[in-house]
Amino acid sequence: MGRSLDFYFDTELKFSQPVAEHEFLLRCLPAEAPEQQIETQNLTLLPHCAVTSRGKDAFGNAYCAGRIEEKHEVFRYTLEGRGHRDDSLRKKSEAAPFYLYPSPLTQPTREIEEFFATLPQKDSPLATAQLFSARVHQHFTYVPGHTNVSTSAVEAFRLGIGVCQDYVHVLLALCRLAKIPARYVSGLPIGEGASHAWAEVWEDGLWYGLDPTRDCPADESYLKFCVGRDYSDCPLERGMFTGGADQTQTVFMKVTVV
Repeated sequence: MGRSLDFYFDTELKFSQPVAEHEFLLRCLPAEAPEQQIETQNLTLLPHCAVTSRGKDAFGNAYCAGRIEEKHEVFRYTLEGRGHRDDSLRKKSEAAPFYLYPSPLTQPTREIEEFFATLPQKDSPLATAQLFSARVHQHFTYVPGHTNVSTSAVEAFRLGIGVCQDYVHVLLALCRLAKIPARYVSGLPIGEGASHAWAEVWEDGLWYGLDPTRDCPADESYLKFCVGRDYSDCPLERGMFTGGADQTQTVFMKVTVV
């Protein structure tokens, strides 16, 4: 049962002038879990360089890190492989307590608390979160370019426009007000375009994916990379370099059912 997914994820950073001593950390490595098994994966880095360390962060996310000493104007990382998703294989676990509390980008304010007060509560945490997700989808209009990765839930809520991480941050704020453990997820959905974000809520030992941007469950057609309290815990790439360059980023992903 389940489904096999071929995945391709490519990110290119272009710098306005050469940079050097570039240290990077990547979390674009598919998570290994009972319900998500990675059969093959290959990570290519340009300029060619060695991965100097691998491990897991405080949220259990796999990462790799490296350093590029020489000057370069482009940094590109490409991941491709095949994974298998089968949610029937999920195993029960406890939700970490910090998924119940506000995080830096999900702090509720009066506007979100007043919105929360208008929402009915259902018989179960998952049903309640599903209702919240639908209402968040209705509240927002998807418009890129008006928010960024540091935009908070309340800032995006006030605008009423944003992209996937904004929808997720507001949904997380609402779930946590309702005392429902909820976490941020980065990864790839079936189809092609850019990387994506969705939420997972915890009920009776299992995590259930909800995609407020698309107003649908995040099911076996989604490939999970990493999780956290909000985006700031699990960016797919972080780096430091020597040089005063600006940078632009181009991302492309494709996930197909085998």
